[in-house]
Amino acid sequence: TEELISMIDIILLGGNDTTINLLSSGMALLLQHPEQLALIETDPSLIVNFVEEALRVESPVQCLFRTVKEDTQVGGVQIPQGSRLAVMYGAANRDAEQFPDPDQFDVQRPNARMSVAFGAGVHFCLGASLARLEGKVAFEALLTRLGNVRLAEGKNDFRHAINPIIRGLKELHLEFEPVSDRQH
Repeated sequence: TEELISMIDIILLGGNDTTINLLSSGMALLLQHPEQLALIETDPSLIVNFVEEALRVESPVQCLFRTVKEDTQVGGVQIPQGSRLAVMYGAANRDAEQFPDPDQFDVQRPNARMSVAFGAGVHFCLGASLARLEGKVAFEALLTRLGNVRLAEGKNDFRHAINPIIRGLKELHLEFEPVSDRQH
């Protein structure tokens, strides 16, 4: 029953916060890296990979907790049955062995989709396909309907909400000119 309630909570509530955080963090990344935004403006098909790279660099879910089912060893460290572990997705997505130059934001990164932003195995996020689609559709709309989009001067401190599990900006202030329907 506890697991079922947890899953319902994740499906109904978790997908909302994480999608909002993907959109705000992704937009901040693009505006802080104008050369990457220019690549997308030149080739909008890069939006799909950009969403994956934004998920890797600014994983909305930073960690989840697990209970060790049996005595085991990870990296030479003994972990007894019943121990509680924090699985750090955000850290795994910065693994230099998996992602060369892991701190660089690159919308053309060939293996961006290999991140564990949605977990893995039996704990893979049920909403991953929906989240990816939401990100793609939202950024296609934003990037075609907002002209001269930019960070609002002096209004962004890029502070994140204090939460050990979910990573998201407290706020993001943008300025832009709307693009008329005839232009897109």
